[in-house]
Amino acid sequence: MSVALDVADLFKRLGKPAPPTGTPDWERANAALEDAFWVIAAQGHPAWTPQRHPAVIRSLALAVADRRFRNPEGYVQEQAGEVSYRMPDGSPMGLALTRGEQALIERVAGRGGLKSVQGRRSAVSRGLRTGYPFPDPEDSWGLV
Repeated sequence: MSVALDVADLFKRLGKPAPPTGTPDWERANAALEDAFWVIAAQGHPAWTPQRHPAVIRSLALAVADRRFRNPEGYVQEQAGEVSYRMPDGSPMGLALTRGEQALIERVAGRGGLKSVQGRRSAVSRGLRTGYPFPDPEDSWGLV
């Protein structure tokens, strides 16, 4: 069961009353919520829509939209007079998803398990003599 994404729910998480529909803050929050959902859906399942999606995806979209709404420019540090605030190193910014969030999306979408991994060729290649454990090229099982 899922519930459609709603700007009022985003403002509940921010601890503020939701502004009236159509105001600049409401428009910005709605855009952040839509952007967050579509970034998540792009990594998730093609059948997910803002009205139909797993409940945990709704929670994740609200969390990502919260980050985007609170810090739209992606500032790392702010200062006003003597007061200074710095985001923790490595904290996600804007619509960027953490590895944990990406893993959650894949698990919910049923895409966990097998993965492609880019590899590098080892030193054993054509034209090079093999060393241990095959000191004799005749014993290398075709690795030379």
